[in-house]
Amino acid sequence: MVVGDYGVVLGAAASAPDESSAPARDRAEAELVRRAQLGSTAAFERLVVLRGPNLHRYLVARLRSESDALDALQEALTAAWQGLPGLKKRELFWPWLVGIAANKAVDVARRRAPLGNPVAEAGHEDASFLEFREAVAGLPPSFREVLLLRYFLELSEEEAARALGVRVGTVKSRTNRARKALKELLG
Repeated sequence: MVVGDYGVVLGAAASAPDESSAPARDRAEAELVRRAQLGSTAAFERLVVLRGPNLHRYLVARLRSESDALDALQEALTAAWQGLPGLKKRELFWPWLVGIAANKAVDVARRRAPLGNPVAEAGHEDASFLEFREAVAGLPPSFREVLLLRYFLELSEEEAARALGVRVGTVKSRTNRARKALKELLG
């Protein structure tokens, strides 16, 4: 299945999950995953509506290009739809999906042409944000990735470890070293 235009899917009553009831939200998401695993495109589209905006923002931050982010998002959602029947633990859907998106972002980054000057292309963003964004972009990929997962997507250490395919201790050490490196870059 190829999910339709991302903007159209998100335009359809995209409401944020109720943060006050995380266990209920998690159960509802697990039920949507179960239904999608059985072939329900409506259930999968609802998962896209719920998780797509955060995944899109992550990919834009990671790739620093809207068009590349949309390419990676489409590829990630297609791969997720195809791989969903094999997902054993429904409660791990989100870190599993982030892991797929991270891999697709790497693929898209390898294929793309070198970027121009990202600061000149940003235009409307304020200088402090651009400085921060460029500092994060200047980090080694493993540091940048762990910061995006932990602080941008707010994944737990365990979820980030699953998404990256590494141990929790590796996530902890990379997070600590990345924060120190970022602090040095920002002076």
